[in-house]
Amino acid sequence: MSVFEAFILGTIQGLTEFLPVSSSGHLVIFQKIFNIQEPPIFFDTLIHFATLLAVVFYLRKEIFLIIKNLKEREGQKIIAFLVIATLPAVVCGFLLKDKIDEIFNSLDLLIITFLITAIILALTKFFERGQKSMEKIGWLNSLFIGLFQTLAILPGISRSGSTISAGLFIGLKREDAFKFSFLLSIPVILGAMTLQIFDFKQVGPSGNFLPNVIGFITAAFFGFLSLKLLKRVTVEGKLYYFAIYCLFLVVIILFLGDSFRGW
Repeated sequence: MSVFEAFILGTIQGLTEFLPVSSSGHLVIFQKIFNIQEPPIFFDTLIHFATLLAVVFYLRKEIFLIIKNLKEREGQKIIAFLVIATLPAVVCGFLLKDKIDEIFNSLDLLIITFLITAIILALTKFFERGQKSMEKIGWLNSLFIGLFQTLAILPGISRSGSTISAGLFIGLKREDAFKFSFLLSIPVILGAMTLQIFDFKQVGPSGNFLPNVIGFITAAFFGFLSLKLLKRVTVEGKLYYFAIYCLFLVVIILFLGDSFRGW
């Protein structure tokens, strides 16, 4: 992977990680454009980690309050709900670990998954503003959000889009749905990063230092910008706008899919 490719992929990751359009799906498309024969899973995980840092910085006040209130019932409940919502993705991630390379290299799968994301986002238009806070969602609703997050293991299904939508479906306040979604992303991305640390064969131990650094920096920078944009869109109740973009991607892949395969 060249430095230029790393810059482009890092930028795409940063811009799409938090917007509900699936960063992994966009990475698959651009990997085809750049003719990267074997998707660099470690690089993907590294730039996901870069955007994780953007989440931690953006939600630093919320994270500090949770840590501060760990001895209080409210803080303990939020941690418990996050753990429950994380479990489905952990289980599914281990089960699909050996299939990840194949999954992340399929354009045909993207047609279906981008369509699923479009449907999920479009449904948010029909749900009124919720009044439930994070502390009141309960373990069943937490599990419900976690199941939606599990779908995002597939490229083309947005993690942020599916979890925020799930939060809106169960009546969470828009801002709380946003916060819960990205608090939930922290253990998931950390877990993925930990798994990849033990498998450097994906990219090799040398020869990729500079591209990895460039990808990391660009992903972190653009990730923070897109995070700010998504919060505004969510609070204003316009999440469903992104369904149109996902449908546009489906059309692009249908018409240009053969060209991608030939590159």
